[in-house]
Amino acid sequence: MPIFMTIHDIPSDEITPERVKQIARAGQSSRLVRGYRSFHSLQEGRIVWLLEANSRVDVQAWCDEVGLPLTGITAVEMEGQSGVLRAIPVTLPNQLRGTVMRIQEDGTIALVYIRIAESNVLVSLVDAGVPALLSLSEGSDVRVMFRASDISLAVIEKDKPMKLSFPNQIRGKVTQIISGPTLVIVHMETAAGPIVSAIIPSAAEAISLKVGDEVTALFKALDVSLATDSDD
Repeated sequence: MPIFMTIHDIPSDEITPERVKQIARAGQSSRLVRGYRSFHSLQEGRIVWLLEANSRVDVQAWCDEVGLPLTGITAVEMEGQSGVLRAIPVTLPNQLRGTVMRIQEDGTIALVYIRIAESNVLVSLVDAGVPALLSLSEGSDVRVMFRASDISLAVIEKDKPMKLSFPNQIRGKVTQIISGPTLVIVHMETAAGPIVSAIIPSAAEAISLKVGDEVTALFKALDVSLATDSDD
């Protein structure tokens, strides 16, 4: 997952060790970000945070959620420690391009419906402020992103349809299977683009997957993050 560096300037009389711990706990339990590393100067009222998140929008939304003033945010590409540098992955394996069809909001959350291929429509469940932050409206171009670990797989026979609660279903063909002791990585080719799923071995055995099989990728609206080219 991409890593972002954030800078927070807080009046020194408002920042305490307990407040810092409270924010840190929030960063570990949030669905938007995951705390990676942080540095704190209580006397000067400054926090520098490294956060894992899908996009800048998610970082901004989390800061607003916990009441943390945000001075700056930057995508991190390399990390160094004691003179040793390493590259940081900044992309998710699954990124598809689409067009916003409609947006439904109730003041708290928003459902964004996105056409990614002629016969595929995905749904993303995001905070209500996200469409405005991304300047999304009907007809907007958008990228949809989701983790490989969020994708379940099912073999669905065309003449025996199944009733499934997953709003996002993309049918494709298995092109590669990489089996490990704890995970099986399944590569698919779909009309919308390539998709990668990471499932446990017993799940792969349950549906007896092999290269060339027709399979359906299933994932929840909550698992879909949104970005525009301006967020790169």
